[in-house]
Amino acid sequence: MAKQKWKLSLKMPRKYDFWLHLSSLVLILFGSLMILSTSVGSTSQSDTLVVARVVFKQTVFVIIGYFMMIFLANNFTMLRVRKLGKLIGIILIVACLSTLAFTAAGGSRAWIRLGPISLQPSEFVKVFMVVMIAVSIEVAGRRNFDWWTMIKTPFLFLCAFALILILQRDLGTLVVIGMLSIISFLIPSHKNLRKIQRLVKIGLTVGCVGVLFFMTPPGLELVSKIPVFSHVGTRFANAVNPFLDPYGVGYQNVQGLVGIASGGLMGKGIGQSQQKFGFLTQADNDFILAIVIEELGIFGLAIIVIGYTIIIQRLFHYAYRTKSEGYKIILIGTAMYIFLHFFLNVGGVGGLIPLTGVPLLFISSGGSALMSIMCAIGISQAIIAKIRRQGE
Repeated sequence: MAKQKWKLSLKMPRKYDFWLHLSSLVLILFGSLMILSTSVGSTSQSDTLVVARVVFKQTVFVIIGYFMMIFLANNFTMLRVRKLGKLIGIILIVACLSTLAFTAAGGSRAWIRLGPISLQPSEFVKVFMVVMIAVSIEVAGRRNFDWWTMIKTPFLFLCAFALILILQRDLGTLVVIGMLSIISFLIPSHKNLRKIQRLVKIGLTVGCVGVLFFMTPPGLELVSKIPVFSHVGTRFANAVNPFLDPYGVGYQNVQGLVGIASGGLMGKGIGQSQQKFGFLTQADNDFILAIVIEELGIFGLAIIVIGYTIIIQRLFHYAYRTKSEGYKIILIGTAMYIFLHFFLNVGGVGGLIPLTGVPLLFISSGGSALMSIMCAIGISQAIIAKIRRQGE
């Protein structure tokens, strides 16, 4: 087999999906506009300094994320992941462990701080786990290996990352990575996986029942007694009724709901939010949806929903076109990555489920989340381009 050459290009590969690409860029530009809007008024410094700093940081993250997407769209292959996957996994483990040396933020110690820049390595673990599961099952499935051989490597990585995330006290990321891994594992239809897949489905059902239990009074009392997740009990309690302590632990939840309610159908107009002026401390991140609806009303939410819908539809479209189990896992896994973030963020801000600290992809501030989802889009475009070229 000829050695694959790395390709450096500023163009997307031939036969990439235009609508997937366009929707991603529109959401990024819309998110950047809303980040700029929410940042004005979030500090006592002059607006000029705030705008300059926000524009610079967001521009840097967008440019880096875009070039990461193009690079992966032109260079991603299953063979390269087979050769480099374990090394990348070890690097991510070391990076995630290094965050424990830094101070906590929002109850979690998940960030590496380099001056004004903060990086969250665990964001990249989400994409890594989907790809590793895909490659492992694709390769082992062709050789008719048993189920343990097929999932052993990604399972061991998942256990390592889960332990680190527990130490980081980052429940939101742990939930996303766990759910993505489970969904990715359930996608393939290989006969050697069917029995264990049935057990996983049972475990998933039990887990969902457990989440509902933790929102009951006995469940709230139980989770509050677990030292590592004592702060999680507060989030479950707030989801049940944030108005029990509207000026204490329920303050952010209540202010988010106030922002949503005050926007009405048409919104107050871009830049006209009141909640960003000190009421919502995470206005540009976890609660940016509240500001979007407050300023742009239902139309702001529609832009996000339509953009997500197009991306997810295109990913599922190509997942059903390919016969490769590995490609199916990556494409559907990327779609579920976007959906899970949307569900957890919107549900948390809307008071339907506990807050998890999960950002709204493409929209919330945070370079790590943006670069991670752009990597996932780039990998998906590489697969889509190959599927379309094979169909010529």
